[in-house]
Amino acid sequence: IGGEEIDYDPKFQLYLQSKLPNPHYRPEIAAQCTIINFIVTPEGLEDQILAMVVNVEKPELEMKKQELVRQQNDFKVTLSQLEDDLLTQLSAADPSTILDNIPLIEGLEKTKETSKEIAIQVAAAQKTEVEINTSRELYRPVAAEGSMLFFLIIQLCFIQHMYQYSLDAFVSFLLKAIDRTAPCEDLAERSKLLISMIRMTIFRWVNRGLFESHKLIFCSMLTFKLFSKGYLAEEYNPAYFNFLLRAPMVIGAENPLSDWLPGKNWGLVLKLCELEGFDNFGTNMEKDAPSRFKEWFNELVPEEVKLPLDWKKLDSLPFQKLLVLRCLRPDRMCGALGDWIRNILPSGKDYMDCDGSSSFRVVLENSFADATTTTPIFFILSSGADPVKEVGYGQGAGWPAAWHQ
Repeated sequence: IGGEEIDYDPKFQLYLQSKLPNPHYRPEIAAQCTIINFIVTPEGLEDQILAMVVNVEKPELEMKKQELVRQQNDFKVTLSQLEDDLLTQLSAADPSTILDNIPLIEGLEKTKETSKEIAIQVAAAQKTEVEINTSRELYRPVAAEGSMLFFLIIQLCFIQHMYQYSLDAFVSFLLKAIDRTAPCEDLAERSKLLISMIRMTIFRWVNRGLFESHKLIFCSMLTFKLFSKGYLAEEYNPAYFNFLLRAPMVIGAENPLSDWLPGKNWGLVLKLCELEGFDNFGTNMEKDAPSRFKEWFNELVPEEVKLPLDWKKLDSLPFQKLLVLRCLRPDRMCGALGDWIRNILPSGKDYMDCDGSSSFRVVLENSFADATTTTPIFFILSSGADPVKEVGYGQGAGWPAAWHQ
C-alpha cells in the first residue's frame, strides 16, 4: 500500500458494490478483480420467469431440466479431471521408458473408455434436453409477458419517484396470478389464460397505488408496448407512433385557415402531411372542404364524429384518427386515447375502469387479499379521506374479523 509491502492474510477478500448502472473501470482494475454484473436484463429475467412458471405448472419437467444441467456440469468436471491427471502423468514420465510405462498406458486406456462413455451419455442428455426444451418453450410467451411487465413498471419511477417496485414483490404477484388462473388441459390455451391473468393481476396491483393523474399514463404505456409488439388488432407504424408522442410541427408557416384554426395546429397539420397516407390532408382542409372541417373542429366530442370527405375511413383505423385529433383538437386526446384503449386492448374496459366503479369496500377487500403479515397496506391520504372510519364501519357490516386485529 502506497508503494510499501505489507503482510496480509491469504484468506482476506474484499467486496465492493456499486449502484452505478454502467460503471467503467480502468484496464488494470478489471484485470485484477472479478467483476460481476447483477443487473437483470429482459432476456435474463424471461429465462428466470420461464423456470418459475414451468416449476409451478410442470414441476417434474423443471426437475428434469435442473438434473440435466447438473449432469452436464458433472460430465465437464470429470473430463477436466481426467485431462489434468493425464497431463500430470505425461509430464512426470521418463521419455526414454514411456512405452514401457504400464500405469501410464492403463491411465490412457481408462481415460479413453471414460470419454466414450461420457460422449454416449452426453448425446442421450442432449436428446432429452431438446425434448424438455420443446415442452418448456410452450410457456415462453408467458415468461415474455412477465419480463415485459416488470421492465414496464420499473419505468414509472421517472413519473413519480415514489413508484418503486422490487422484483420479489413482482414475483409474488406473478405466482398469485398463476394460482388464480382457471385450469385447462390444452397448453396453448393455458398459456393464453396465464398471460391474461398475469397482465390483469400485475396491472391492478400497480394501478391501485398510482395517483389518478398517472393511471391513464400507465394504461397507455401497457397498450403502446403491446401495440409495438404487434399483439393488437391494428397495425403498428413507428412513424405514426412517434408523431403521436412528439407532435412535431412546421414553424413559421402561413396559416390559410387562421379565422378558425390556430397557427400551431396548422403547423402540426403540415407535419402530418409528411406521413404516408396523409399527403392530401392539408389540401383537403384548405381547399376542398374547409367549412366541413371547421364544423368537425367545433364539435364538442369530435372523436365520436366522422371526418369529412374520404377521411371518414379513419373510423376503421382509430389510431390514425388519433393523429388527426392530435393536430386539430389536442384538448380531446385524453378522452379519445381512453376510448381507443377500451376498444383495442383485450378486455380494455377492465383496464381503463380498473377499480373505478368499485366501492371502497371491494377495493379494500381485494387489497387485503393481496397483503400478508409482512406486506402491510399503506393509505396515501388526500384532503378529506378517512380510511380508518371506513375500516371501522366495516366491523359492524360483517367484514372479516382479521381486518380489525
